[in-house]
Amino acid sequence: MGVARYLRSLVRAGSLDSSKSFALVLSSIVGALAGLCVCFCLVWDVCTNGYLKTDLDALGLFMLCIGGFMAGGGINKVLSERRNNVKPTNKEEVSK
Repeated sequence: MGVARYLRSLVRAGSLDSSKSFALVLSSIVGALAGLCVCFCLVWDVCTNGYLKTDLDALGLFMLCIGGFMAGGGINKVLSERRNNVKPTNKEEVSK
């Protein structure tokens, strides 16, 4: 029920829950999952081989791209809020 209410809030204009917030949260979750997959692959490689056989240069470049993906999800929201100075319209957010 709470997820449906949040998705309705994303559609409503003028609220602080915007599609940019959703994109930021989604890119952070995807980036975290990709980072956990890389960590799991490294641990698995050490446990099965006894040493790192994986190319760390390629994994480092992959993690750099994941960081750029996460930053791209956030920069959009930061620039739009700086320009618009969005004020809260929800009763709950005004009382905080």
